[in-house]
Amino acid sequence: MMNITIRPIKQSDAEACGKIGYLAHRTISSTHGYPSEQPSEEFGIDLVKRLIDNPNSWGFLAEEKPQGNILGSIVIHKFSPSPVAVIGPLTVHPSAEGSGIGRLLMDVALNKAHEQNLERIRLVQSPSHIRSFALYTKCGFILREPLFLMQKSSQQKEEDITTIPIHDRSIVVVRPVKYQNDISECNELCKKAHGFKREMELRQAKNQGIATLIEHDDIITGFAAGIGIFGYAVAKSNDDLIALITNTFTSIIGPGFFVPARNYKLIKWLLENGFKIGWPANLMTIGPYQESLMPFLPSIAY
Repeated sequence: MMNITIRPIKQSDAEACGKIGYLAHRTISSTHGYPSEQPSEEFGIDLVKRLIDNPNSWGFLAEEKPQGNILGSIVIHKFSPSPVAVIGPLTVHPSAEGSGIGRLLMDVALNKAHEQNLERIRLVQSPSHIRSFALYTKCGFILREPLFLMQKSSQQKEEDITTIPIHDRSIVVVRPVKYQNDISECNELCKKAHGFKREMELRQAKNQGIATLIEHDDIITGFAAGIGIFGYAVAKSNDDLIALITNTFTSIIGPGFFVPARNYKLIKWLLENGFKIGWPANLMTIGPYQESLMPFLPSIAY
């Protein structure tokens, strides 16, 4: 039995934790033929460094004593004023798989969420990793939405994208999120869809110049806090989501964007217009959950 200590991550741990994250993701993805979510050690290390510096994130690692070997890590985040805690990434060195380290790390992360009075907890899981699915289920997570990461293909061109025509007589505009009233109206759409606002992420996307919205006769009917793996979107219809995606085709952020697998109309349109499925994922939750009342795109967080 290994002697394991769980403690907060420090900046001096970033390299070791980042390398383990990269190795763990590469091991899983190569086994199943998917591209890795972490394309390099440098990516994994930079990710850990940025998360440690984030005042809205808490990181913990598992350290073997007395050797001092780091065997895994976990990060939990909050996105005020959203009442949601997000867990991820949770990574364990492949040599320590099955040792119980994942459960130790998950327990400390869940305790941190409860300490912050965050009852709604979310994560996005790789379904090819059966061990992690079993762990999350034992910890109380429920599978809510199977997802697909949709990616542009190398042959795809913007001019080949077929937009779905809007058949009403309204004036339709897709434009950047600019004003406080934009934020307020987008927040209300998000609240109707999910039961709460995701204002922090929307404001960050606005400041980065990647937040967009769609209007019908000056009424906002959808918005995106960036189209990409770290962005999310909500709209009144799939046609509005498609307009947001089409408008952002040349500036999709990261390896792609997640789409709920059950949204047949949207996935069919994406496949017919040259997008491809990169890999599957699962949105899993603990605590109160409102099934979305509108079409939406989740982020890698939730």
